[in-house]
Amino acid sequence: MFIKQSARWLVLGLSFAPSELIAATDWETCSPQTDSPPQAALNVLRPPDLDKNAIYIEADQALFREQGYSELVGGVYIAQQDAQLQAQQAQFNRTSGDIIAQGKVKLTTAQLQVNSATIHYNLQNGTGRINDLVYLLSDAEGRGSSRRLIQETPQRIHLEDASYTTCPPTINTWQLQADKITLDRETDTGTARNVTFEIADTPVFYLPYFSFPLSKQRKSGFLTPSIGTDEKSGLRLSLPYYFNIAPNYDLTVTTNLLSKRGIQAQSEFRYLQEKHSGRIQYDILPSDQNLDNSLRYYFALNHFSQLGDHTALSLEAEGVSDIDYLNDLSSSLEASSTVNLERTLRYTHQNDPWTFTALAQSYQVLDKDSETYARLPQLSASWKTPSDAHDLKLSAHGEYTYFSNSQADNGHRFDIQAGISQRFANSYAYIEPSLKLRSTHYELERNQNTSISRHLPTVSIDTGLFFERELQQGNTVQTLEPRIYYTFTPYRNQADIPVFDSANLTPSYSRLFSDNRFAGADRIADTNRLSTSLTTRLQDVKQGREILRASIGQMYYFDDYKVTLPDESIAADARSEIVLELAGQLNTATQVSGTAFLDAHDGRLLANQMRLNYKDKKQRILNLGYGHHKNDYEAVQFSFATPFRDHWTLLGTYEHDLENNRLLETLAGIEYQSCCWRGRLVNRKYLLSDNKTYDDAIFAEFELKGLGNFGSSTRNLLENRIYGYE
Repeated sequence: MFIKQSARWLVLGLSFAPSELIAATDWETCSPQTDSPPQAALNVLRPPDLDKNAIYIEADQALFREQGYSELVGGVYIAQQDAQLQAQQAQFNRTSGDIIAQGKVKLTTAQLQVNSATIHYNLQNGTGRINDLVYLLSDAEGRGSSRRLIQETPQRIHLEDASYTTCPPTINTWQLQADKITLDRETDTGTARNVTFEIADTPVFYLPYFSFPLSKQRKSGFLTPSIGTDEKSGLRLSLPYYFNIAPNYDLTVTTNLLSKRGIQAQSEFRYLQEKHSGRIQYDILPSDQNLDNSLRYYFALNHFSQLGDHTALSLEAEGVSDIDYLNDLSSSLEASSTVNLERTLRYTHQNDPWTFTALAQSYQVLDKDSETYARLPQLSASWKTPSDAHDLKLSAHGEYTYFSNSQADNGHRFDIQAGISQRFANSYAYIEPSLKLRSTHYELERNQNTSISRHLPTVSIDTGLFFERELQQGNTVQTLEPRIYYTFTPYRNQADIPVFDSANLTPSYSRLFSDNRFAGADRIADTNRLSTSLTTRLQDVKQGREILRASIGQMYYFDDYKVTLPDESIAADARSEIVLELAGQLNTATQVSGTAFLDAHDGRLLANQMRLNYKDKKQRILNLGYGHHKNDYEAVQFSFATPFRDHWTLLGTYEHDLENNRLLETLAGIEYQSCCWRGRLVNRKYLLSDNKTYDDAIFAEFELKGLGNFGSSTRNLLENRIYGYE
C-alpha cells in the first residue's frame, strides 16, 4: 500500500493535474429565471479527453491497498459516468465499485441529488442505501426528506418515512408525508402509500394510495379538485381523474357532488391519430333530486377524418335529455341561452379547381319558437379559376338541399350560380367589373306541391386608388385609399318563396361592398346602388405593424328596395347610414377597434361598437367594450387582471345593460400563484336566459403544482370572460 498527500484526479492509481474543474452547485426549485433546474448542475464533471468509464478520485489524502481497497480523507470527490460523490472521507473498493462515505456527503446522479451524513453506494450498478437524507429530483423540481433510501436500480428508488413537495427549500407550503414513496423514472411515475397531505405543516386529508408524475409529461391521476356554490345546484364539489391511456388517447372523468341535485359524472375522451382526431363528452345525472329524480344527460361529439389528400369527413353533434338541461346545469352564459343544438355530418372533397361537399344537418330544438330547418341532405359543387392564374376570374357553384321543419313548409331547393370578373390594376389604381347569373328552383311540399323558379343577373364594378407617403423619416407610411363600388340586380317578386336559410347580413363596413344584403339563397335583393369609401392607414415599416386603420363609407340608392323578408319593412331613403370603422395596434400592448353608424341626415349616432384590449409583458390586462344599437340595445363591458405584490392577481369582469338598467354579469376573483401552488377564489353573478333571475356562484380552487394539473372549469371560465387571460 501507499499514501499520497494532496492527491488530485487519481484515475486507477495514476495522478493527473486538475483541468477546468467546475464544482457542482446546489440549486433550488422554483428558480425565477427558468421553469426547470439547471441541468448542468447534475451532469457529471470530469477532466476532458479521458475515458468516460474511468473512475476519477480526488482527495487530500489517499491510502491505496493492493486488493483494490482505498481510504480517502479530506475533500473527497469520486466520479464515474453519470454519478459523482463528495464527502469528508470515504472507503472505496475499486474492484466492486462499493463506496461507504461519511461526513457531509452529497451524491449526484442524472436522476437526483442526495445529502446525508453517511451513504452506501455502488458506482458500477448504480444501487445504494442511505439513511436520514434530503433529496432533490433532477427534472421534476421535486424534493423531500426520508428516513431511508434504497436505490434498487439507477431508475428506481424507494423512500421510507418520506416527504415530497415541489416548493422551494425552507418553504413547505404543501407536502406529502408517506410511509413509502417509490420514484420510477422508467415509467416517469411516483407512487406513495399511506399518504397525508399537509398544508403549512397541517394535515388536511389522507389517502391510502396516491400517484403523481415525475416530469411535466401527462400522467394518470387525480387533477385539481374544486369547490363552489350556485343558486341552481347548491354546493358543488368536483373531483376530476385523468387517464393517460396512450400518447394519443386520454380520458378525464369528473365526479361532481351537487347538494341540491345529487351526484353527476362528466367524462371527456380525446383521441389523435395520423388521419383522425376527435373528442367525445358525456355528462350524466342519474337522479336529479331537484326534478323528481329524473335522469338527465348531455353529450357532445366532434370528429375529423382526413380520408385522403383531398378528402375529409367531419361530425359534430350535441344533445341533452331535456330542454332545461343547459339552463340548469351549465355554468356558461352562452350555453344557458342556446335555443338549438346542432348535429352535422360533412363530407368534403377539394382538388383545385373543384370542391364537392355533402352535408346532413339537423337540430335538437330547445325553444319551439326558434326551430331551424334541417338540411337532409345538402349537396354542392364549386369550381373557380386559380387565384394566381390570371386577372380573369371564372366561377360556378351548384347546390341541392332538402329542407325539413315540423312547423313550416318543407321542400327541395336547387341553386346554381355562375360568375365572371376581370381585374385591371397597376401600382396606384384598379378597376374590376363582374357579372353573376343565379338560377334557383323550388319544389315545395305544401297542401299541394308547388314549383317556383327565379332567375336573376347581378352586375357590379369595383374601382379604387392607392396613394402613400412617408412620415417620420421613413419609419411610418400613411396610405390614402378611395374606393367606389356599384352593383345592380333587377327586381323579382319573391313573396311566395319560403325563407329556409336567408337573413339580413349583419351591418358592417364590409357590407358596403356586398352585392346582396341577404345571406342565403331564398332572397336576392333588388339593388341599384353606389357605395363610396375612404380608408387611410398608418403602417410601421420596421415592425411591419399596422398602427391604425380608419375608414368611412356610405351607400347611395338609385331605387328603393322592394324585396323583403316576411314581416320586414324598409323605410325609403336615398342614402344609407354613414359607416365608420377604426382598428389598430397602437403599441405592442394595446389594440383598439370600433364601428359606428351615423344617420346620414342629422349625424345622429344610430349604433356603434368599440373595444380596447391591453396586455403588457407584466401580464396586466384591461379590456373595455361598449355597444349600442338604436333604441333597443346599449351595454358596457369591462374586464381586467392585474398582478400586485408578489404572486397575487386581482381578476374581474363587469357587463351592464344600459338600455334596461340591469346587470348582465359580474365576476370578481383573486388568484395566488407561486412555483409550487396556485389558489383561486371567484364569485360570479349572471342573468339567466329567462332575463328575470340571476345565478350567484362561488368557486374555490387549490392547485398543487407537480401533482398533475391539466385544466379546470374555473380557469376555463376566466379565459372565456377575460380576453388575454392565460
